[in-house]
Amino acid sequence: MPSVSGRAADSVTVTIAHDPALVRTVRLVAASVARRTGLDEEFVEEVRLAAGEACALFLGEGAARNGTPHDLPVAVTITLGDFLSIDVSSPGLVNVEDHPDSDLEGMEAWALLRGMIEDFSVSQDASSTTVSMRWPLS
Repeated sequence: MPSVSGRAADSVTVTIAHDPALVRTVRLVAASVARRTGLDEEFVEEVRLAAGEACALFLGEGAARNGTPHDLPVAVTITLGDFLSIDVSSPGLVNVEDHPDSDLEGMEAWALLRGMIEDFSVSQDASSTTVSMRWPLS
């Protein structure tokens, strides 16, 4: 079992097919792990929402992929240690900026997700895109 800053870390990875209906499964797993922290339901709801929104953005109709197939799976790794960390990744390069015409009733999805989470980052290399989110537990 890996260690995170002296505290044993538990992690789970869920890989889903390119089917927006499967985002519900990711939300349920994220909420279950968040409840293990002992924090309040507001925290659990924030984690559930963030995990689901990140997956939905990778899978949704507007998930622009730069030259890669649109039906690639999405992997979600949730790690519980000194922090609760969620990494959402998919093969290929995903456009992680809101398209100028993408706002839905005044809300831009990527901007909303970035604004929800203080420790939020996106990394891309030649073969994948990963969104990382972290919440301190102390």
